[in-house]
Amino acid sequence: MSYAIVGFGAVGQALAHAFARKNIDVTVASRRPLEALAPQARAIGPTVVAKSLRDALEAD
Repeated sequence: MSYAIVGFGAVGQALAHAFARKNIDVTVASRRPLEALAPQARAIGPTVVAKSLRDALEAD
């Protein structure tokens, strides 16, 4: 199963932290450019990966 969080504001980041604590792979996406999300996603943990909105919508 694949997971995605669309929106990477306070709530999206809190969800990403919860996934990371459980070592669950999750894609994050938002309206912001991928280059802006990638450093924030990496800072949360290695299981959190920033991708385009189109790619994120392919998650289960």
